[in-house]
Amino acid sequence: MSQGEGEKKPEEKPKLLIPSFLRPDAYVKEEKKGARERRLRVRRSNDVEEGKAMLNPQVASELGITNRVELVLVGGGSRERRYVMNAVVNDRVPKGEVWCNAEEMRRYGIADNSIATVRAPR
Repeated sequence: MSQGEGEKKPEEKPKLLIPSFLRPDAYVKEEKKGARERRLRVRRSNDVEEGKAMLNPQVASELGITNRVELVLVGGGSRERRYVMNAVVNDRVPKGEVWCNAEEMRRYGIADNSIATVRAPR
């Protein structure tokens, strides 16, 4: 009796060579980094000082925001508006929102409930 006859190996599926551009993301073995930006609603609040933006602590830690935050709003056409403010972490702020000073938002022309991309400044 030879070595291979007595031992049974589990059946192995033949490996297919699939080009990387055809593979679904689940099969790509790249380590996924945490999100660097997120789309959140900008809310007007009189409780926030000018030049500051209030964030939820979980969102701030996910995005790596410590002291400054960048809000990017897309206007009509190819107009993109960026605002950098001081970040204030507060538990009262819901996860999907950023609170900014109402008077400052009026001056910038940002409506209440606008959607903005929020990230740590580059």
